[in-house]
Amino acid sequence: MSPTQSFWNQFPRRSTVIFLLGVFLIFSTMAFVNDMMGLGRQPTAALVLSVLILGVFPVLYAFAGFALRRKSWKAIVPIFIVHYSLMSMIAHLLPPPPRPEQMGPTEITRLDNRLSFDGLATIFAVWLGYGCFVYVSITESRRYLRVRAEIELAAEIHRVLVPAIETKIGGYEFYGRSFPSGEVGGDLVDLAGSDEHWVAYVADVSGHGVAPGVVTGMVKSAARMLLSSSDDTAHLLQRLNEVLYPLKKPDMFVTFCFVARNEAGLRIGLAGHPSILHFCARSDQIAQFECPNMPLGIFPSGDFESSEIQAEPGDVFALYTDGFLEQADSAGEEFGLTRLQAEFQKHAKEPLDAICRKLQESLARHGTQFDDQSILLIRKL
Repeated sequence: MSPTQSFWNQFPRRSTVIFLLGVFLIFSTMAFVNDMMGLGRQPTAALVLSVLILGVFPVLYAFAGFALRRKSWKAIVPIFIVHYSLMSMIAHLLPPPPRPEQMGPTEITRLDNRLSFDGLATIFAVWLGYGCFVYVSITESRRYLRVRAEIELAAEIHRVLVPAIETKIGGYEFYGRSFPSGEVGGDLVDLAGSDEHWVAYVADVSGHGVAPGVVTGMVKSAARMLLSSSDDTAHLLQRLNEVLYPLKKPDMFVTFCFVARNEAGLRIGLAGHPSILHFCARSDQIAQFECPNMPLGIFPSGDFESSEIQAEPGDVFALYTDGFLEQADSAGEEFGLTRLQAEFQKHAKEPLDAICRKLQESLARHGTQFDDQSILLIRKL
């Protein structure tokens, strides 16, 4: 999405029009002041054109500043050149007549009327422009406070839905954290079950803000309901997809990965999610587990593969979202899977909280976070 499209999507059209009208009215007074300084000698056509140009071009400057922000100079410079050229053209084509040495009663009356008109027009334009600014300030302040309250509520709900995980169940140790890029994240880290039957999973809802946060709640609710109704994790992705598909917007989807334990052992599954990393304590090597499944919520139904895996004491599994891979430096180079795998292998024998901290520190050194980052570490004791 371009900066201009982002500006129009985020700022209400009505407030934008009224604000720009205020800019036009305030700056158009320069034409009336200039006419008063010239004792009303410029032709009426020149005055009208000056009002339009001196009002319209500041509107263009303001629009360029809001829409393009730091790159606004790319638009302001050519706009200023056109602005200056038009004003010079008016001065050349419609010059004011020479100032008379003496004025008769008719000229004095005309001058008085002209200056009175300029003064009243200036007062009217200033007050009306001020009214436009006050209207936009009050309207947008109310909208901001209302949206802010909704975001704070959604952020609180998200904190409840995605608490930190630090526990031990049935011979396994778990540590999970979610670091949203904004106040409301779209990632989910969860652990449910008992010593013999548990499921640990990470989900990432597409997009940012309140809407993905709402879908995150639906993902957790659906997953918990499905897990409580059956121990069969082989069909978890398929059933979760069928539940989520009709509940979200058509352009949204969910990537998902899990590690589950049952009587048969461990099972993993992924749906459009980055690969699960498995550190083998015996060989001190990292393996990647992938599944060619599509993300959840794209189609109403489909088959989703999962597979059984083996783990030995000291092995560590890392489930994470793509925010760990896509964080870029100033040159635009992403952190990437190779760096993440190397950092994970380097610290995999440390406590789980230390592994998480070291990965976060490495990411922070590489670049600035712009996407939600969530990770769930699982170690067999």
